[in-house]
Amino acid sequence: MTKGRRKTSRHEFFKYFPKDLLTEVLARVASASISDLFTAKLSCREFLEAASENYIFEHITIEKLPVIPWTISHGASSFLARCKENGNPEALFRQGMVEFFSSNKPESGFQHLKNAARKGHVEAIYTCGVILVCRGGQFKQEGIELLSSLKHYKSRHRSIKECRDKIKEILQSMWIDRREAGIGPEEPKSHGRTCNCSKFNKRGWIDEEEYTTCDYCVWDHEATLFCKILRARGFGIS
Repeated sequence: MTKGRRKTSRHEFFKYFPKDLLTEVLARVASASISDLFTAKLSCREFLEAASENYIFEHITIEKLPVIPWTISHGASSFLARCKENGNPEALFRQGMVEFFSSNKPESGFQHLKNAARKGHVEAIYTCGVILVCRGGQFKQEGIELLSSLKHYKSRHRSIKECRDKIKEILQSMWIDRREAGIGPEEPKSHGRTCNCSKFNKRGWIDEEEYTTCDYCVWDHEATLFCKILRARGFGIS
């Protein structure tokens, strides 16, 4: 009888927790591991019900799912659609990449990327910044500021190189629309400002410690190399 009472007590333990608290707990679990979320859903009815909240789909990680699912079940398709509908940053970023660079939907694609960037998605911030720098004119300063903000994300153990590597992997998995691959300058151009690094002429990717150089010089260089990646159909990151 003692064992039976303990079993019942464990089973009903979460029954008295506020639903908002259970949802927040599950969202934190979901943001770290999708498999752990499914395990939690099986543990009790309260977690199963909380797992259906839109807040969960906003925060769940989909990092291990393919960006371009060539074959996908109806269930998986519905799951990803719900993630996008609820503003999941990674889902928005992936949709933006596909639409902007592959599906000839640059306006909606860029909007998805911007929405992901506003939620702090590092790769989306990088991609939006580079696109704006490449567009030039009134957009360039906004792009420079976006890219410069990436310096604050080092504390999250996400480097610029990791951004490039992830974007390289995505670009390699999709067909690149040549109309978008042609954006940006062929070679770095002077940004029209006087600075101590006006003779900046590095050819390859910039190391993390070199981001103390003038922001305009650094991100002009970064945008130029990014455009070359596109022209090479995504095989140019080293």
